[in-house]
Amino acid sequence: MIRFLRREDYAIVIVGVLAREYKKRLVPLSLIAKEYDISLLFLRNLAHDLRDAGVIKAVEGKNGGYYLTKDPKSVKMGEVLGIFSKGQDFICCPAGKKSEHSRLCPKGKSCFAGNKWRQLNKEFVQKVYKLSLKEFLAHK
Repeated sequence: MIRFLRREDYAIVIVGVLAREYKKRLVPLSLIAKEYDISLLFLRNLAHDLRDAGVIKAVEGKNGGYYLTKDPKSVKMGEVLGIFSKGQDFICCPAGKKSEHSRLCPKGKSCFAGNKWRQLNKEFVQKVYKLSLKEFLAHK
């Protein structure tokens, strides 16, 4: 099973909400924290990284909040996930494990499914990284 790390998953939540509200209104992180039951402090840390990467911007003040810097059609998922991923590997061990030094199966080449999981992981990551935020969030 392929899984996102919590940082990646919640970063997608942030940009997803901002995409939903694109050019409509500024979104305070407190609203996202409440709606998705996520720690506000954790969201602030993620927003800081997203802001440093130029994906989002903030407006301070009473009516402030965050917004996407580009149209959701122009933001690639690779831009967002790449901020938080050390590489383009997601955890894909069938046993749900990872080694301390690698995000690949700790059994390495001795795992009978390992090679296939690595191939599928590579294909999955390439596809996800190329998707626009709008495509990723589309319900079809």
